[in-house]
Amino acid sequence: MKKTLAMILALCICAAAFAGCGDSGQKTSDSESSKAETSAAQADSAEAEENTEAEAEPEAPVDDSPSGQLLAQYPVNDGPYDFTQGATENMLGRSLLNRGDTSRLAAKLQRAIDDPKAITNICYLGDSITAGSGATGSAKQYANLITAWWEENMGFYVLGTNAGIGATDSYCAVHRAYRDVPEESDIIFIEFINDQDNDLYKSTMDSLVRQCLAMENKPAVILIEPSTEGGGSPQNVHLEVAQAYDIPFISYHDAIIPEIDAGNFTWQDTSNDNVHPNDAGHAVMAQCVLNLFEQVKADLDSENKEPEAFDPAAVPSPTGDKFAGATLGSMDTPETVTVVDEGTFGKRIQFQNFNGGWGSEEGGSATFEITCKNLGMLYMKNTTGTYGQVAVKVDDNSPVLIDGDFPGGWGNYAKADEIFSSDEPAKHTVTVEFINGDVRPNFQILNWLIS
Repeated sequence: MKKTLAMILALCICAAAFAGCGDSGQKTSDSESSKAETSAAQADSAEAEENTEAEAEPEAPVDDSPSGQLLAQYPVNDGPYDFTQGATENMLGRSLLNRGDTSRLAAKLQRAIDDPKAITNICYLGDSITAGSGATGSAKQYANLITAWWEENMGFYVLGTNAGIGATDSYCAVHRAYRDVPEESDIIFIEFINDQDNDLYKSTMDSLVRQCLAMENKPAVILIEPSTEGGGSPQNVHLEVAQAYDIPFISYHDAIIPEIDAGNFTWQDTSNDNVHPNDAGHAVMAQCVLNLFEQVKADLDSENKEPEAFDPAAVPSPTGDKFAGATLGSMDTPETVTVVDEGTFGKRIQFQNFNGGWGSEEGGSATFEITCKNLGMLYMKNTTGTYGQVAVKVDDNSPVLIDGDFPGGWGNYAKADEIFSSDEPAKHTVTVEFINGDVRPNFQILNWLIS
């Protein structure tokens, strides 16, 4: 009996042990399964987060500006490029930022073909780049390269007028264009890297373009946009003017800067300083212009060759044509400038091609009477350290300080500053007075800028 009870007790203990082992195994399996499911869920969650983050990443903004659109159409070179080999087809494509109405250019090209002895007058109005700075000789300047192309491809009878003056801007140019741009001009190029991207230079370029378009000979007016090192230029405001009048706009800036940014060549390959193109740069600038010439010439059969006259009264100005009728005032134009009291400013001044200015070498003052809406001063910036500051006062308005000193600068140059602006023309008394004549007694008024 005892043996039987012992056997039954042993069997119960084993059964309990087996039951315990079975439960433990099931729990372990469930735990591992749970851990696996948790890991998978976490992985799915992480992947979902990554996908969400990827989807949430903002796309690069699309540049839908004219420059951006042309860059997409004519991308940069695929790798380094030898700039001395000239412009690539894509560089030329990007440079034609605004083709505009080419009827005036087509008419001039057609006339040269129809009459080989007809004289074509091309005027280049600009700054030191147009004057040829940076090129090693006159034959390598962009202006002369364009003129040479015309002689070789259109007719020997072409007259190029270079109206480039170093360090000047379109504010100065709008006042001198009546004098420096021949009335018989057939094609007028305008280039001013010294402008700034602001309303003043939009206004000066606007009035300058209108003045050229209104010439009786219906000249083709073409804007050229260079660049400074780093890509600086007044292209935005200049392009707005070109678009307003639907005239061609050639951007040397857009031809080269994307390539430089991409590392295909360097700024030093294009220029020996921070602004003036070298021989290769002048050549590419000319290429960009001649690309337009060749396009229009090739399409002459389909081009409109009957351009309309430009009527300033009928064509609105985006800036109000602030500088309409702009002119220079000097000793030689008593009808525009009356000397009330020359004071110490009795010395006659000539600098570059600005004549009839007033100079003082002993401080002092002078008084003038000028009828105008807007008034500016063209004056000498001088490196000797002897040129002083003057206060220019129009009637009872607050004086404008002008400093003729340019110590340690790269050279003497003609600087144009705006002095006064109003809505209606009126006769004004203008005084010029030294404020440090004892220390720096020299100052030169090269011309008054009157509109």
